[in-house]
Amino acid sequence: MLLSGKETRRVKMEYPENIIFVKKMLQIKIINHKPQINNQQSSSYNLSAFTLVELIVALSLASMIILVTAIIFKQASTAFSESDARNEVYQNVRAAFDILKRDISGSVLNANHELFKAFNDVSASSYNNIGAKEGSDIITLLSSTPNLEDKPIALITYFLNTNNILSKAEITGTSTLNTSIASFDPDTATGYQLGFNVSTLQFRYQDTDGTWGDTWDSTTKRYLPDAVEVKMTISDMRNRYTGTSTSIISIP
Repeated sequence: MLLSGKETRRVKMEYPENIIFVKKMLQIKIINHKPQINNQQSSSYNLSAFTLVELIVALSLASMIILVTAIIFKQASTAFSESDARNEVYQNVRAAFDILKRDISGSVLNANHELFKAFNDVSASSYNNIGAKEGSDIITLLSSTPNLEDKPIALITYFLNTNNILSKAEITGTSTLNTSIASFDPDTATGYQLGFNVSTLQFRYQDTDGTWGDTWDSTTKRYLPDAVEVKMTISDMRNRYTGTSTSIISIP
C-alpha cells in the first residue's frame, strides 16, 4: 500500500518522537534499577561490618574473662600457698614449744644450785664446740621430767646453731645431780633437732618480784626463775611465710 506524501511526512515526523520516548523509558528503567544494585552492595557491606564488630567485641570479652580467671586463680593459689606455709610453721612451732615446755617446767637445782644458767646474745666463737649462732641465746638446765632417753634426770642445753636449727643437747643420768656444770663434755651429749628454719631464738626470765631479765644464773641467785619466756622466729621450708611466736612457761 502506498502512502501519500503527506502521510509519509507524518510518519517521519512521528518516528523521531517515538525514538526519544523509548530512550527515555530505557533511561528511567536503568535509573530505577541502579539503586537496587547499590542497596544490595550497601547491605552486604553493612553485614560484613557488623560481623567484624561482633568478632572484636567477642574477642575482647573472651580476653577479659581469661584475664579475670587468671587473676582469681593466682589469688586463690597465693592464698592457698600462704595458708599451707602458715600451717607448716604453726605445726613446727607447736612441736618445739611442747618439748621446751616439758623440760623447762621440770627444772630443778643440783646440790650446788648451779644447773640453771642462761646466756644472752652469745658470741659464736665462745661456743664453737656446739656451733651456736652468733647473737642467739642459750639456756642450760637440769630437768626432772621424762626425757628422750627415759632417764630420771637430764642436763639439757637449748641453742640455735649456725644452720638456723633449734637444737637440744642432752646428758642423762643421776650423776648430773651433784656434778659441776663445767665438768660436762658437750661431745658426750645426745643431740636433737627440734625446729628448722629458725632465724632467731631468745629467752627471758621472770624473777620473784615480777621483773624480767635476759640472763639468769642460779649459782648467784640460789633459786629458779618463776617463768621463762621463749620467743622464736621461724619460716616454712620454702620461705613463703615467716612468723614470730612467743610462749611463757611457768616453773612450779
